[in-house]
Amino acid sequence: MTNFQNPLKLLTFYAENIFGGGIDVFMLSAILIFVIHSFLVLSITRGFGRFITGTSVSWKARVSFLPYALVMCLIVMTHMMDLLFYAYMLDGMGVFSDPLASFYFAGEMYTTVGYGNYELSPEWRGLPLVIAFSGIFAVSISGAGLFNMLQILLVERNKNK
Repeated sequence: MTNFQNPLKLLTFYAENIFGGGIDVFMLSAILIFVIHSFLVLSITRGFGRFITGTSVSWKARVSFLPYALVMCLIVMTHMMDLLFYAYMLDGMGVFSDPLASFYFAGEMYTTVGYGNYELSPEWRGLPLVIAFSGIFAVSISGAGLFNMLQILLVERNKNK
């Protein structure tokens, strides 16, 4: 005989005990920052594709790797924006007493490196899950955008040889 419980009771228990306190606002903010990050990366990718395939600039200048390097810097800046947002939220919620601790914790979770030496009180134990999942997906969408841009660049470069 199995010992399964009603899944709705279990989900309610998880919601109250793991994601209790002020983490619901943090989760909604994390979703919002991920949507903004995704929109920025997709907009950068689209703009890069338009620049490479159809501008009046000479094809040698368009298909050099300099525009790609500049776009990579823009995408890294979107990730820094995410980290600063998470640090601001952690600091505003009073999770850590030091703003630098908030930034380093956000960075460790966003890159899924690990906890470091940070001890979280029980009401904040769900924060690493939220930050890590958003970091994984943000890096994935950035990687997909960069791969797509590199493919556009190489196709255009080979077409004009």
